[in-house]
Amino acid sequence: MNLDGRIDSFLSPVANKISGIIFSHVTVNGVRVEFLILLLMIAAVYFTFRTRFIGFWGFEHAINLLTKKFQHEDVIKRKKRGEVSSFQALTATISASAGMGNVVGSALAVSVGGPGVIFWMIIAGIFSMALKFSEVLLGIKFRQINKDGSSSGGPMYYIINGLRASWIKPFAPYLANIYAICCIFAMIGGWNLFQINAITTQIANVTGFFADQRWLFGLIVALITYVTVIGGIKSIGKFTSKVTPVMCSLYVFSAFIICLLNIHHVPQTIVLIVKEAFKPQAVVGGGLFGCMLWGFRRAMFANEAGLGTASIAFSAVKTSKPVAQAFIAMLQPFVDTVIVGASTAFIIVVTGAYLNTNGIEGIELTSRAFGSVCPFFPVLLTFMAACFVLSTMLCGSYYGTKSWNFLFGESKISTRTFQIIYCVFIVIGSAMNLKSVVNLSDAFTLFLAVPNLIAVFLLSDIIIKELKRYCRKYDIGYFREK
Repeated sequence: MNLDGRIDSFLSPVANKISGIIFSHVTVNGVRVEFLILLLMIAAVYFTFRTRFIGFWGFEHAINLLTKKFQHEDVIKRKKRGEVSSFQALTATISASAGMGNVVGSALAVSVGGPGVIFWMIIAGIFSMALKFSEVLLGIKFRQINKDGSSSGGPMYYIINGLRASWIKPFAPYLANIYAICCIFAMIGGWNLFQINAITTQIANVTGFFADQRWLFGLIVALITYVTVIGGIKSIGKFTSKVTPVMCSLYVFSAFIICLLNIHHVPQTIVLIVKEAFKPQAVVGGGLFGCMLWGFRRAMFANEAGLGTASIAFSAVKTSKPVAQAFIAMLQPFVDTVIVGASTAFIIVVTGAYLNTNGIEGIELTSRAFGSVCPFFPVLLTFMAACFVLSTMLCGSYYGTKSWNFLFGESKISTRTFQIIYCVFIVIGSAMNLKSVVNLSDAFTLFLAVPNLIAVFLLSDIIIKELKRYCRKYDIGYFREK
């Protein structure tokens, strides 16, 4: 047995066991209902209604803030603390999730749940915007400015600094530590494993390189990642602000070309998606509700809403207006899921690639959809995926580093220790099989929702209070009236 086989044979049973514990579920009329997915769905719906569908009425304001058509006095006077711009933080968080989480995740959703899952992914993406808004607002409001001028924020900080009620305050440090520990495992055992595994598979299938020595490709990527992440969020932000817009635009444009070449199938594809979304047999043994659950699972794993990770990156933004940045942050689920994720799933259906699946498939399915119109397109997909993977792992490293530093201090030694561990697991992830990686990635990542949502729900009154104050001051949205 080669090195790849030994790594996978040892870690796959462990991955499956962990995912089985975390994804506790009940079966209702043949539908597997996972508690974590149900919790995320409830949170997304709750904050959408409580903010009066902010994803719709706040969308224009978010764009105006991002394009600087609307500026606050702190921007004009340059009275702001932080390390990166709003655009850099947005592209970092988009790159962290819009990449393989959607290129692979959307393909997985269609291969398991059929075309109807696309509809529920889009719905989940829209409802996720309010939840993303809420956690980013808290992340910036309760962030910590360090002695060297750097910023530290995220769920750990709004848990420990925001939960002040006498009945919960004694437990806040434990809850914050639980989140930090979960985030470390999510980044080490989830994000980098999923990303590197997917791109290694794609390169091996398309080019034949590293087919028998997948770990070697993982080693190369690990070295590149380490050299980049030592620059911190500023280095990551500069990289993603240049790469992410180009890659997302190129990816969506490629999807548009594929749809254009299959224009005669587009109308019937749209009808099929809507029909299958509400079909009682939408998912074998699951029905309509099962289809909905799978769509939400893939969408919320991809856009991270409810997990709190994006608030870690946005806490480094140069601003004194948490609500304004929260408006910008809610664009992430829209780009991730409604644009990039839906584009991936749609071309898989419109080309008919989903009809020839062999069990659970990820990027291989997306690659077949690309290759159905042009032999060169899978190579283009490989290039785009490689860029997505690198930017995603860079951002994942930052999330993990901030969680590690929360537990062990902000020292240089502490930071370098985590970065080395993170890169080692990139090598390990390149040698595992897809099913094990998906189970482990989903389990570690989605479990972040538990401590995070406890805090977000308990601090919801603060979120609405800050939103109302902002809207009244700047005459924006449904909360403008006094």
